[in-house]
Amino acid sequence: MRKPGVFLCALVIIFFMGFIYNILFRNYSSADSHPAPLMATSTPTNPVTSPQSEELSNLLKVIEWPLAPPNVSLEFSTHPTTSQYFIINPRATYVIGESLEVLIIAKDHKGRTKNYGGDFFHVKLHSLSLKAGVSGSVTDHNNGSYTARFILQWSGETKISVRLMHSSELIAILHQQRDSRPDKVLFKGYFEKNGTREEVTCNFDLPGQDVCEYYDRQNQEKWVCQRPKKLPCDSYREHSGGENRNIQSEEEKPFFSGSLIDQEIPSNLGSLNVLPQKNVTSGTNVPCIAGLKNPNPSGFYYQDVWKSLVCSNKQFDNHTLAAKCLAGKIVHMFGDSTMRQWWEYLVAFIPTLKKIDLHTVHNTGPILATDAEFNYLIQWRAHQKPVRMERTGIHELRYIASELDRLGNLKGMIIVITCWSHFVTYPVGVYINRLHHIREAVVRLLERSPETKIIIKSANTGYGFFHGSDWLSLQLDTLMRAMFSKLPVTVLDVWQMTSCHREPENIHPKKVIIKNEIDLMLSFICPH
Repeated sequence: MRKPGVFLCALVIIFFMGFIYNILFRNYSSADSHPAPLMATSTPTNPVTSPQSEELSNLLKVIEWPLAPPNVSLEFSTHPTTSQYFIINPRATYVIGESLEVLIIAKDHKGRTKNYGGDFFHVKLHSLSLKAGVSGSVTDHNNGSYTARFILQWSGETKISVRLMHSSELIAILHQQRDSRPDKVLFKGYFEKNGTREEVTCNFDLPGQDVCEYYDRQNQEKWVCQRPKKLPCDSYREHSGGENRNIQSEEEKPFFSGSLIDQEIPSNLGSLNVLPQKNVTSGTNVPCIAGLKNPNPSGFYYQDVWKSLVCSNKQFDNHTLAAKCLAGKIVHMFGDSTMRQWWEYLVAFIPTLKKIDLHTVHNTGPILATDAEFNYLIQWRAHQKPVRMERTGIHELRYIASELDRLGNLKGMIIVITCWSHFVTYPVGVYINRLHHIREAVVRLLERSPETKIIIKSANTGYGFFHGSDWLSLQLDTLMRAMFSKLPVTVLDVWQMTSCHREPENIHPKKVIIKNEIDLMLSFICPH
């Protein structure tokens, strides 16, 4: 480890703090950076979704899902313990690299085979003893049967797991509630002026109520809060998560039973006998560069280490290797708490990376860490509303697109983005509009700074929030991949990394998974 003299250390610290100040705070005093929350009486209340109609139509097609007929009673819905699966053309032995196909038969509560599709399954091969796992793909035949396809990735113990996440009947309810009841999640707005304080309800829209309306012209988004009784609209100061409404009818509630959601389909199948593949080199020699497509599967775990099938990823087990990879970089992370986990992991992992106290709320940021020895910084900031987080100043919540437009063309910039979890309860048009403006900002950034690396983290599985659902997350994740598919950016497929690990799925995964996600990110930052 290098030990510069006292004088040199002082110079480095002075230079570095000036550099940080310039990066974080330049231009932030301008009117455009901190717009006053004014009532936008002259702006449209329902801005047109930004993508052109042809693109919008194509995007909606990629998330089409077969929905169950209306008003199906509970006993005719898919039940996990009566449903079955079988290996198609079973054999005594298999070889690494071969495909394995499994037939899934969906049955209702009385064991009757269903005659339509739309069920949502998670399927994987796994081995607890080998700490191994790989996701499979599912084809819906729209007649109550499904084919799960796997590619065998390791020799030794291999077991099949098929889990019914949601019945098609429940998905029909989620689909309807997503599009028609955005009021199931509400937020709080805190107003203050001259010592008077008021707390009101806020959301994208509050139909039929007297509201203060805030419109962002650049991002074409509206936000409203109930009009305070005493205070003006421009006294809007802070934001936080608010009420979660139980909107299920008495007829719908049974479909949300925990015994019917995320349940393993029972099977008598034992372990598969998988043999090594002779005279064949496993893995890939493709360097981890922007623009690579994610195959299915995009990788697998073995001994708790993610083996990417996208590119030749590396393990950064030594914190010095990670610091050297980041040396000279300016890393801007934008998104939700699943991205904040990455920032927190790096700060805990690299001892020379120190947090700088910006006197902000940690859960919403901005939060910053710098490494004076290796000369880099990492900043995380929550995206603009909606965010279900603790109370924070509204000026600390920024649109990702607006933040990207503020960046110049500094050498060594890395942009890491995730944006999905706080949008699952809203109609997909809201999400498409947000992503559209992020995408256009990415295009502008790459035009003026072509060396900047853009990394987009996919959605996590394991969304257990009251109104959350992996199916809702999958819909948004599919949209994100489609919208960025033609740009020279990197999409990290953490959907599979969180769905096939031996640890229970959780929207905030365990450290062992985060470590593999960070290693994959660093592999794209330092591919050689």
